[in-house]
Amino acid sequence: MIRKMIKNLLGESYTENNGKLAIVNFGIILIMFIVSGIMLLFLPEQISILHMGNTYYPLPSALAVWLLPLIALLINIGFIKQNRLSKVNTAVFVILLIAMTATYISNL
Repeated sequence: MIRKMIKNLLGESYTENNGKLAIVNFGIILIMFIVSGIMLLFLPEQISILHMGNTYYPLPSALAVWLLPLIALLINIGFIKQNRLSKVNTAVFVILLIAMTATYISNL
């Protein structure tokens, strides 16, 4: 079922390697959504998204925790549509997952 969806999404650029990379990337993004959902239960009402020196940009936690997984999902779909899936992209998603989790833990 998942392979058929990936094959439909990739179209003519479907190869076994691209299919595996797409599944791995979607798995990492799913983990990002799960981590965000769990951390939402423990985070304060507002968390900082961007620090610019003394300037502080807080956002409600219910909105802020979903930003990075949604952006990662959109980027992954863009990579798929442009036929630019690679192991480097997967590594970047893993780094993004680690950075996102570290940011949430630092806001506890």
